[in-house]
Amino acid sequence: MSAPRRGAPLSGPGASSRPALIAHGGGNSAAGVRESLAGGAAVIEVDLWARRGRLEARHDRRVPGPLPLLYEFWYLKPAPRRTYYLEDLLEACRGRAGVFLDLKNGLGQTAPILRRVLAGHGRGVHAVASSQNWPLLREVGLACPHLDLYYSIDTLDQFDLFRSVVQHDVRPVGVSCRHSLLDRDVIADFHDAGLAVVAWTVDDGDRARELASWSVDAITSNRVGDVRAALDSAP
Repeated sequence: MSAPRRGAPLSGPGASSRPALIAHGGGNSAAGVRESLAGGAAVIEVDLWARRGRLEARHDRRVPGPLPLLYEFWYLKPAPRRTYYLEDLLEACRGRAGVFLDLKNGLGQTAPILRRVLAGHGRGVHAVASSQNWPLLREVGLACPHLDLYYSIDTLDQFDLFRSVVQHDVRPVGVSCRHSLLDRDVIADFHDAGLAVVAWTVDDGDRARELASWSVDAITSNRVGDVRAALDSAP
């Protein structure tokens, strides 16, 4: 028999349809939020970067120094004139969608900022936190004890380490895992440990149906509408 879940399931309008669908990076801009809501996402993911005492919503890294530039490994581009912050996202999602916080940096900084922002703007929004920086995630768990934590897993080494960590760390309620690391038995094992399972990033309808048949709890996708249609058409 599966152990009880350690926290509330991902929620938002439309999240009663399982698996819940999470709009990948949909919270990184006002336009992305509008598109995600129109596409029927139950939960909107956002990449959060601590900077100057606030949490900026953006996918790209910011170039150190005064220049308003963003970069990834293969490009450089100007930063938007208006920075989109976590406060903006929470206000936009209130009563409309849950929020999946992907914390990118800020060990020793992010936790108190997040606690303050959620206290001021989080009413009416179900938010959960995830990160591949597990020490950061644990800091957030201590500062925000009512915030559900999802350990993010990208590689097989992280996967193996998490199986050891979870034996003595009761804080995570789930995992947010690269979908290629998941199969029926892995999902069942996580469920038996009382953990919800989020699969990322899945844009193929057949793979989404397969994961759903294995009772995955949520799927992160760039194509929420298409994936929902594929799930709804499953026999």
